This record gives sequence, structure tokens and C-alpha cells, in this order.
Amino acid sequence: MDLDAALLENFGFSAFRAGQREACEAALAGRDALVVMPTGSGKSLCYQLPGLMGEDLTIVVSPLVSLMQDQVEALAARGFREQVALINSQQEAGANESALARATAGDLRLLYVAPERFSSPRFVAGIREASVGLFVVDEAHCVSQWGHDFRPDYFRLADAARYLGARSILASTATATARVAVDIEARLGLREPARVATGFDRPNLSFAVARPGGHEKSRMIIAELSREDALPAIVYAGTRAGCEELAQELAGALGEKVLPYHAGLERERRAGVQRSFLADEVRVVVATNAFGMGVDKPNVRTVIHASVPASLEAYYQEAGRAGRDGRLSRALLLAENRDKALHVHFIRRDELDERLPGRLAGLLTDAAVDLEGLYSAAADELGRSLGVKADGLRALLGHLARAGVIEPAPSPPDRVAGRMARPFDRRAAAQCHALAAEGTRARWRQYREIWGYVETGSCRRRAILRHFGDHAQPSAEGDCCDGCDSGLVRVAAPPDPVAVGELDDAIISVARAAKPSVGRTTCAEILHGARTKKIERNSYDGLPAYATSARRRRADILARIDELIGEGRLATSGGAYPVLKAPLARAG
Repeated sequence: MDLDAALLENFGFSAFRAGQREACEAALAGRDALVVMPTGSGKSLCYQLPGLMGEDLTIVVSPLVSLMQDQVEALAARGFREQVALINSQQEAGANESALARATAGDLRLLYVAPERFSSPRFVAGIREASVGLFVVDEAHCVSQWGHDFRPDYFRLADAARYLGARSILASTATATARVAVDIEARLGLREPARVATGFDRPNLSFAVARPGGHEKSRMIIAELSREDALPAIVYAGTRAGCEELAQELAGALGEKVLPYHAGLERERRAGVQRSFLADEVRVVVATNAFGMGVDKPNVRTVIHASVPASLEAYYQEAGRAGRDGRLSRALLLAENRDKALHVHFIRRDELDERLPGRLAGLLTDAAVDLEGLYSAAADELGRSLGVKADGLRALLGHLARAGVIEPAPSPPDRVAGRMARPFDRRAAAQCHALAAEGTRARWRQYREIWGYVETGSCRRRAILRHFGDHAQPSAEGDCCDGCDSGLVRVAAPPDPVAVGELDDAIISVARAAKPSVGRTTCAEILHGARTKKIERNSYDGLPAYATSARRRRADILARIDELIGEGRLATSGGAYPVLKAPLARAG
């Protein structure tokens, strides 16, 4: 059967979209491929069709259970229920064992798994019995340390593909700059890959950026969502608490059911929110970036970012959730000075002490249980010993692995296991230092890129395309952006200078007077008049500024603290728990 006939029979489409035929031909020929297509352009067909046409098993590694579930259900609805399955932690063990048995028996054509599954020696040993043809790495930007959603679990996928004897690897992503694409090819060991890139433009989306004050933000979001044809909509908030607060505020103002979605909710509640949104039972979701890659909803009309994401790649992927049905849709980014200050704060907080790789190597050496240097240790204990969180520990392990000091082994997420490959010497220390420094430079580069987009006065669509190395002429089916038409966004009214001045004085007063010094959150709690054990224990309720801003929203106080940091009128210390530092009061 030729490709056109297979496309029509399996998917009901009479013609390929741009790039799809080339990608399918590469996969069927057993050739490695890197497929870069914008969100909603049909990347999944590039491996689903070859997988269904082939005789061997196609393994699809995908980062989100919901994304896998959606694709499996869609294929089942097309009549491929017996040829497709998934394995994940949310299924019962019996269902996973059945899927693995069907794969090794040759009954399946497509098997969806999460990258973490390759941490299981039992799974790896079992799936090795299958005849694997195509090994697909979906959302492949996660492979790159310089990608916007880097995941160390993706590091082992190249080794897994080789171990399983896969005939070829197909890497698929919607958001890879030229630099990230090169990194993906190197980390997955792609051999003379077919490179399929169809451009990054989304002509049906309009782009706008607004610069409201903290007190203006919610009103601007309400006005935006009250537009005709603005719903369904996704509003991205920066924090879990912000999701909850904004969802409640929007529900009251819009007269709509508005639900929050973030990683702090119970799994079943998150799944229920997603189901309700996909079924149009709820038309507005306020979410953190935990809500995104698994949301295949064609008719999202508006995506609003209530704060600035950490990178332009992350922003474009999330904004791209709008308009997947091809109809005109809108992406609005609300940027405050506090966002810039927070970005700087997090970059500095995440800088790793250059002594930590050596300390971690020492802990792993101590954990060795035999003469060959095998180690196994609890991840949370290692993190506590080093004073780093999970992300920091994963970064350190990645540095040691790339320096050749350790060879990690498959292990569950709460364990760290592997073999000591060589001692941690001066050469290894220099390599780890260079890797950490490059990681910091990458985060600063992402900071400059996203704020360059925010602050540009020219065409935003052109800025996005050039960022991804796309030199095509921008085209828009409707409104292009506020850079081309300033009327797309109204200018927020400036805050009352008297009120701001009073709040500034109170913030700086707390930063100077609080002993022990306090961070931004505790400062806001003091000004708001909170009664917590920490405030009472340290007598912060005796400070002159205590409760002077009790009538203000705590989020607005935090916003002004961050603006003062961004303006350089306040500073923060380094370390895992930074505190505020204020300039000394002038004498006289």
C-alpha cells in the first residue's frame, strides 16, 4: 500500500500537510529524523502512520500521561484499538503487564510510554524481547539541557533505543531553536537524520503584550475574556496560589465556572478539570505550566499569560494552545516589572555552588556497596545533605554523568543508582564547573530573549519567527500583533503615586528593621498584618509597618516588592532562602 492510500484508509485524509510525507518516508525507510513543526500541524501522524504500516513495534516516548491517553483513544476510535496501547503509572499493574505482553508477542504496532519507564529494569528487560522498529521521542526539546522544558530522564533515551535494537529514531518537537535542534541530534545520537522543518508561523493567531500595574492585571484579564468569541480560554498564572486566587476572582466577575489547575491538586481533581474543559463544560481554566502539552483542544480562542514565562520557547508553546482548529484566536501576555525581578531572583537562586559536584561525588562514593563502586542512595536524603532541591540534584547528577564520573543506572524517581566510573579529580571538577556555568549562561540568554520579545516595539510575529530561525515573511489571517496595530491593547492606567509611595516606604522599612531579615513573602505578610507563628516568634508584629497595608491584596504587595527589586531600590541575598536587603537610610 502506498502512503497516500494508507493515509486515506487509516486517517481519512486525502492529502498530507507540509512535511508529513517526508517524515513518514524517512521513518518507513529506517532513517533517523528530526521533525520540527508548530503546534497543531500534525506531528503525531509522522510516526503514527509509519507505525501502523510497519511490521515491527513503534515505541512512542511522551512526557505526559494525558497526551498519551488522548492519542491512544483517538487511534482506538479509528479502529486500531487492538494495535495500540500505553503503559503508565496511572494504570493498574495488570493492564501494564498485559500491554507489555502484547508488545513482546508482536500484537501491537504502537506502544506509548513515559520516559521515566526506562528507569525500571523490569520494563527494560521485558520490552527488549519485542522487535522495535521506530523509537519516537515526542516533545524532543526535553532532551536538550538548553531546551525550555529540560528533563534529565530524557538523557537515557538514546541508550535505551540502542539497547532495544531500534532500527531508527524519530525526534519530534514544536519549539526547538537551531541551537536546541543541534543539541537534540547530539544527545539522541541521530545518524545523518532527515531534517523536517515546516516553519513556525501560526497565521490565525494574533499576539499582544500589555504592561499593567499589579492592581490593573485582573481587570485587564476580565475585559479580555469578556470580548465576543473570547472563550474557551486558558489563563496561565505563575504560581499555584495565584491560580486559586485568580480563578475565584474571574468566576465572580465573568459569571462563568472557572477552575484552577496545578500540580498541587489531587490527580483525580486535575483529570476532572481537564475532562470538563475538553468537553466545554468549563470554558475558562486558570493554570500553571503543568497544564499544556496534554491539552489537545482545537477550539481554544484565547490564551492569556498573567506573568512572563522563563523563555520565549515556553511562551510560544503555551500560546500555541489557541486556535488549533485554524480559526482566528488571540494570545495576550501581561508583563510586569515584578516578573523581571523574579526571573533574576530564580536564576541567581538556582546557581550551584562549584563545590557541590565534588560533595555529591563523595556521597555517592560512600554509598558504594562493593568493590566495583556500585551505589544506591535515596534522592531526598542526598538533596538534604547538599542543601538543594530535586531540580538542583538532577542537574548535579547530569554534570557528573557528562564528566564521566558516574554512570547512572535505571532507578525509580526517589532513588539514585549507578556505578562510579572514575574518581572526581581536578579535571572532573573543571568539567562540572564549565557545565554549570554554561547552564547559567543559557538561563540568562533565555531571560534576555523573552524580555527582548516583551519590550520590542516592532512586529512580534517577526520576532518569534526569527528567534526560531525561520526567515519567512510573517503572514497574518487577521490581526497580527500590537506592534503592527497598537489598538489591539489598551494602556493600563498608572498606579496612584501617593499610595505607591506609602507602600514603598513601608516595604523598605520592614527590609531594614526586621531581625532576622525576611524574604519577600514574609515581608508581604507583615505588611498585610498576618498572624503566623514566625511573625509572633520574631516579634515582627511589633515593627512600625506591621499591618499598615491590611486593606491591600497580598498579591499586590508582593508585586510592588518585586518591582522595587527590579528598579534596584531593594536587593536580595543569594542562597536557597534569599532575604531582602535595603539601602541604608541617609543621615540628616
